[in-house]
Amino acid sequence: MRFDFFIYLAARLLLCLFPVATVAENAKSLPAPSLAIAHQVIEETPREALPESLLVLLKKHKVPSDSLSIYIRDVNANQAMLEHNVDVLRAPASTLKLLTTYAALKQLGPNFSWRTEAWIRGEIKDGVLHGDLILKGYGDPFLVYERFWKFIRELRDRGLTEITGDVIVDNHYYDTPVHERAAFDGRGFRVYNAEPSPLMFNFQASRLMLKPPADDSATLADVTLFPPSDALDVDNQLTLVKGKCKRSHGRPELSWGEQKQLVVKGQFSLNCKPRYLMRLISAPTQHVYDAFRHFWQELGGTLHGELKQGRVSPDDVLFYSYASPTLGEQIRLINKWSNNVMTRQLLLTVGAKRFGAPATLEKGRKAIKELLEAQGVDTAGMIIDNGSGLSRKSRISARQMAQLLDVAFRDAYMPEFMSSMALPGIDGTLASRLKGSELKGRSHLKTGTLNYVTALSGYMLNRQGRRLIIVIQQNGPRASSARGGKIQDEILRWAFEQ
Repeated sequence: MRFDFFIYLAARLLLCLFPVATVAENAKSLPAPSLAIAHQVIEETPREALPESLLVLLKKHKVPSDSLSIYIRDVNANQAMLEHNVDVLRAPASTLKLLTTYAALKQLGPNFSWRTEAWIRGEIKDGVLHGDLILKGYGDPFLVYERFWKFIRELRDRGLTEITGDVIVDNHYYDTPVHERAAFDGRGFRVYNAEPSPLMFNFQASRLMLKPPADDSATLADVTLFPPSDALDVDNQLTLVKGKCKRSHGRPELSWGEQKQLVVKGQFSLNCKPRYLMRLISAPTQHVYDAFRHFWQELGGTLHGELKQGRVSPDDVLFYSYASPTLGEQIRLINKWSNNVMTRQLLLTVGAKRFGAPATLEKGRKAIKELLEAQGVDTAGMIIDNGSGLSRKSRISARQMAQLLDVAFRDAYMPEFMSSMALPGIDGTLASRLKGSELKGRSHLKTGTLNYVTALSGYMLNRQGRRLIIVIQQNGPRASSARGGKIQDEILRWAFEQ
């Protein structure tokens, strides 16, 4: 098995996990910073007018200045060098992940890891489990291909070869409402719309492999689903065509037909190499069961039963417990690649650890607000919703985001927090931004993009060696990823020279 390829797919998946109106309220003033090290406090003269170069750009793109909030301050200054609409509560898109990841560091610590457990109900004799195997998850956000395979490999290495009963999935660590995948934007197959689950395999994503058939007389391309599932049939309507391989050939239309049929419709060139498409297809419990069965049988195991849902009982025996990568490692994946479902798992974990299981959205929201307030962050009017920013309800002001960045910079976990953000021109969601400029690699920033929302928050080390807090938010019909990126880059260039 090519696990290097699976790791590549996991990284590609992280890029898929992206996709609004404005509410104005007052927020408390940003408190004067208490310095973590002995630097002289800079007496900054606040600038109220926007830089001329930015005004020219806003006019060119017909972007009203009142749709924009900007907060820029030296971490050692007593006030901001640039403030603009900083108390307007706006939709932050994925920059909200900074709140969730920082709160998680405070509640859990960077060395925290998640458990995934295998329990037995019955007796094992000569490698045969005469009974059921129970899989119980606690919300590991990164149980991807190779890690789940290793989990199952460990069961085999411990002598288990055959399961006469069922595979029972215990997903009771969460108590969350039913999730409609298409509710957010009507794109229910897209991976960024995945719902959280205590036992989540590979971000809930299934892989469709599309390739020309070996049979020269065939009229349809080959379509292979992984993990394979007996719970659905694939209605292959991917027609073979001649000519150049096009980008659209790797993006067929998916829909649901009758009797649990996944309809794959489109065209595929005979000249195309194999294409891989990651999409949400099976329900979380079915998805993890399908992956388990496939890996188990691939490793030589025998399974006689089927999928059931249930709970671990007091009489069941723990057979194996797997520990995930640490929180410190996982927040790098969350913030650099803007992974929505990983962040949603994180919010639920924080709530469960602070207020007890089962995890609920309300516990997670309350825990994050309490943790932020304990650090001096004003949460008045703030709406966290699911913690990922993939929401039309989430709200935070530029001043509140700056407060978060200020307290995080002076925190013992600052290195873990800052290094989790993308470096412009180098990695993550900013890998293609500012590549040929002096600003390459000079900032640690979190991006945010939705329809009618763009945002950017984090830290910059400017030309003068000053460490700056940067918060940029734009909401409104003129907010798009292209225009928003140009506006953000112009603000970053201005800040770099201050």
